[in-house]
Amino acid sequence: MNKKINLYFFGDPGIYDEYNPAYVCNRNFAAEILYLIAYNEPFSISKSEIIKELKINSDEFNEIIGSLDKINAIDIKDDKYKINFPVFLEKDMPLLDKYFMNIGEVIGNKIIESSGLIYEKISKLTSYNNFSKERLLYHIICDDIFDGTAFEFFTEKDIFRASKMQPGNRDYIIVGYEDSMATEEHSNSILCSSNNYRSKSFVFNSFGDSEGTRKDMFRFFRRVQKILESATPFKDLNLAYIRIIDDNNKEIAEKCGELVWKSFKGEINYSELSHIEINLVNFLSELGYLIVNEENSSISCNVPIFESEDRKVINDVSDIILKKICGLVKETFERFEEDAKGLTPIKHKVSIKEIAIELWHQVFGFTNEYLVKKGFVELPEYRDGEGRYLRSFSTKI
Repeated sequence: MNKKINLYFFGDPGIYDEYNPAYVCNRNFAAEILYLIAYNEPFSISKSEIIKELKINSDEFNEIIGSLDKINAIDIKDDKYKINFPVFLEKDMPLLDKYFMNIGEVIGNKIIESSGLIYEKISKLTSYNNFSKERLLYHIICDDIFDGTAFEFFTEKDIFRASKMQPGNRDYIIVGYEDSMATEEHSNSILCSSNNYRSKSFVFNSFGDSEGTRKDMFRFFRRVQKILESATPFKDLNLAYIRIIDDNNKEIAEKCGELVWKSFKGEINYSELSHIEINLVNFLSELGYLIVNEENSSISCNVPIFESEDRKVINDVSDIILKKICGLVKETFERFEEDAKGLTPIKHKVSIKEIAIELWHQVFGFTNEYLVKKGFVELPEYRDGEGRYLRSFSTKI
């Protein structure tokens, strides 16, 4: 079996089309081609060598390479290639282990030191009386802060670059890991993956590891898109239909959000719903956002809700935590940079500020694992085939 790269996308990849990195990189042989380019020195492996190694025909190779070049995932020079985003191979793991395997405990303890002040702040949250403080802090610290406000904070400190404008007017960053057991502990297995599906007024969220196929709105819509991509032999027709579905999905999510919001306020009863609303509630129940009580027809919200007014509380907790750990993060990254000359993305001339984005995921992923272990935040139970994750819901109104 050919070696390949597992790919992760952070930011806004836009609609599912030829400029969307998931659409491009999910094509057959794309992950294998990217592995071969990353494994070799920049502009050293040739078109003919890759074709021979993968036993792929020339036309198919040209189409994939053209798509990767179109989204700026690679550079091409004389039919030789280099990677334009951070890729970490098995041989890079010892260096990552050296700097990041134990940092979670150090940062986690610094956060726990401020527990009294943090608890006082979150007592003002809308959902404070509906969920444990550990559950609320799982979403606030592990996701909202570490995978949210921290990016702007550390960008302002010039520690890393939180966004990257891409072709097609997209703003996202790609990160890749070699598909191997040795890299799992730094990629799929740690709590550092936030999925968010946004409508006009609401955000359906889940946060956890990447050890399976989550049952959440973001993953569901994305998997349906992937299936539709090859639904017929007519590629352009499939994409045109996917764009229509994308728009419809936003409308569905908005209507679903309204039902979740009403359930939170106790304003709906299953027996009084229209046919369309019943279908949406059943959909939300399957996704785990709502619970329907068949005995009394009540509908209850099964996840923490964060209202727009809760943002001040979250930002206050963010300031407490990020200011406390900033010096340690900066020092760790500076020491890592001095020792990173042989790292795969460094050899491919990827900016250290862009690499630092993934290094931050390492830092907060291992910190989250430590906070879970200490019971400071809630433990997300493992679901067979889905991994570990918890859902939440936010309003923009």
